[in-house]
Amino acid sequence: MKNIVFFSGSMNNSGGTERVASLIANELDKLGYNVSFLSLYNGNTPFFPLSDSIAIHSLYPNKVNFKKHFPQVCFKLRRFILKNNTDVLINIESMLAIYSIPALLKTNVKNICWEHFNFNVDLGNKLRRLARRLAARYCTQVITLTERDKQLWLDHLTVKTRIDAIPNPSPFEPIMPLKKINNKVVLAAGRLTSQKGFDLLIDSWQYVILKRQDWTLRIVGSGEDKAWLHDKAEALGLTDSIEWVENVTNMAEQYSQADMYVMSSRYEGLPMVLIEALSFGLPIVSFDCETGPSEIVNTECGWLTQDGDTLELGKSILLALEQLEDPNTYNAYSTAAIEQCRAKFSLTPIVKEWLKVLEY
Repeated sequence: MKNIVFFSGSMNNSGGTERVASLIANELDKLGYNVSFLSLYNGNTPFFPLSDSIAIHSLYPNKVNFKKHFPQVCFKLRRFILKNNTDVLINIESMLAIYSIPALLKTNVKNICWEHFNFNVDLGNKLRRLARRLAARYCTQVITLTERDKQLWLDHLTVKTRIDAIPNPSPFEPIMPLKKINNKVVLAAGRLTSQKGFDLLIDSWQYVILKRQDWTLRIVGSGEDKAWLHDKAEALGLTDSIEWVENVTNMAEQYSQADMYVMSSRYEGLPMVLIEALSFGLPIVSFDCETGPSEIVNTECGWLTQDGDTLELGKSILLALEQLEDPNTYNAYSTAAIEQCRAKFSLTPIVKEWLKVLEY
């Protein structure tokens, strides 16, 4: 079997990128591949569980100035790859291609760039845009999370490599469809930052609560906008209808207690919260932001609204609450959510797509 190395910034991190890479790696390990993780720095105690047979390495014990150490990083990476007879290197962050492309010059190692962000987002780091340009030319293959993002790469870069879209899998097994509304809770979750648009959701909720005081909006998460968002909700008189929950370790419990999920993000890569909501059979109302929602939510399991239009989002939530009061309608939406999850976002079909990449 082939030797597969997942190249990470640091597997000690608790982000979605590391979680999904761990899921895929564990499945490949079960299938007999020789899998290992190599972190750029400080990655010897991974946050997410890995199979005992998966080796864990780091190029550096601690973070250093990687611009100053660029030649050394490339040299150390190349030495590791050749020493371990690597067949496939998977950069689980597009930025890492800056190191892997020169490190793998004149080798037969397959160099895969796995893009987890929206193409239009660089998180303030211009090197990410450079890395994408280099990956489009010199990596063996690029994997995006959505077809829309794949098209953005093709439209805006000189692409000389193969690009495929493979979504991330849900970390949860789909449950049985829900039969009816139980708790009258609309759930939203994520970091309390501008990207996630909770300020927009609060604006939308004020329209909802005018007619539906019997429902509660539960926002799960923490972040730098916490105090500002709390003040905004209070100023709009929404304190009694919004429940705030700090970051939790058991999100499954939060999904299980909710009756519907709402997302108000300004942008996404592939919003895992929507995929996770599907696996718990929750009907969804979401902004149709770039990228992801339109490839997750269809008319049978939810409602997509004009990106950034808070009035339309509020109206769609109200429409959903009205329609879902009928148990038969609610069960139909819940069933469709679970079927969508099984068909597109469960682990088995997604691993099959990765096997095609590895054997291509």
